[in-house]
Amino acid sequence: MRRWLAVLLTLFLCVSLGINVYLWISLKQHNDSAYKLEASYEHRLQHEAAQESEKQAKGNIEPFNKQREPTFSSKVDRTSIPSNEREDLRSTSRQITQNNIAALTTLLDDGQYALLATELTNYLKNSPLNESLLLLEGELIEMTKPLPTALVHYYDLAELSLSLETLSLIDTKIATLYQQAQTQLSQDEQWELVARLNEPLYQRIPDAKHYTLNLAEAYAYQQKLTLMEDVLAALPLNDRDANMIRDKAYEMRDMASADTAPSNSEIEPTSPDAARYQTRVALERIGDQYRLEAKALNQKANMILDTGASTTAISSRLFARLGRMRNLTFIGNFNVRTASGTIEAPLIQIPRFYFAGYEFNDVSAIVLPEDALPDADGLLGMNVLGQFDFAIMPQSSELILTERD
Repeated sequence: MRRWLAVLLTLFLCVSLGINVYLWISLKQHNDSAYKLEASYEHRLQHEAAQESEKQAKGNIEPFNKQREPTFSSKVDRTSIPSNEREDLRSTSRQITQNNIAALTTLLDDGQYALLATELTNYLKNSPLNESLLLLEGELIEMTKPLPTALVHYYDLAELSLSLETLSLIDTKIATLYQQAQTQLSQDEQWELVARLNEPLYQRIPDAKHYTLNLAEAYAYQQKLTLMEDVLAALPLNDRDANMIRDKAYEMRDMASADTAPSNSEIEPTSPDAARYQTRVALERIGDQYRLEAKALNQKANMILDTGASTTAISSRLFARLGRMRNLTFIGNFNVRTASGTIEAPLIQIPRFYFAGYEFNDVSAIVLPEDALPDADGLLGMNVLGQFDFAIMPQSSELILTERD
């Protein structure tokens, strides 16, 4: 009996030992497998990180190699960025080096606007709140879009969460660009362009009184009295400035209806006193056009006499001869009407313009494409001619200018 009991105990111990050995081997295999899996995962992460670093380094070294479609669509998503993510975006923005900004600025200065638009789009996708990039984008829009569009864009930028220094710079930019254009256009009595400048701004900032008054004044001088009243309706009825514009508008209407004097082209001053202040300018008649000689800076210009043009225009060829923006002041781009339709053209300021022995300072002019002025250097408009009483003498092909008192 004892013998069988010893055999059973021995058998039980052997089975127990075998089970323990089996469990130990299984556990070891499982641990080895888990270790290999973890090591493989870590190796893959390290490989991906190395690839990403190499890609970023390549992107920083060759920022202008890839061709992309230029667009300003990156602006659309910036205003919807949650405030709790903006600090992270600014941290990303700091990765853009001064060399990158300098390279982009060089593109702007060299007039490579299409390439600059492409590069800005790429950079702003990764750093939508980088202030240097945003300001460069604004300057690009200034040079390539109508001035009202550029001003509205700056107002959009001013609503972003930017530094106080940048916001102050944007405010100064808006004021400078607007005042320069408003003053120049008003002095030249280009009321249609004054209206085009102020219409988008009046819609964008309806509470800004100066936009309201300047737009109403432009409508008043164009005798668009209904539009004038619609704009002035935003101001109180007893507003002094608004009523001054109304009085001026209706006074001009009454004077126009009562005026029966002949036009300038039919008047030839004949009195001895008037003759002393007259200047006679020889005209060359080509077809139904009269041409005369003028000079812009140090460049001679063959100009077409155009009494129907509110502002002087120059050809793109003369614009290039004058040194483009190196010697001329850029006011902004505007939509202007030509014989072939409405086009977008830059308005510039010529520091010195000479005509009929007179010197004129800071003459504004529209730069027209070559096909609009194929065989002339420009159009002499009323912003110059309007400073005189003048008469065109078809028989003698002369322009008679009389100084105004």
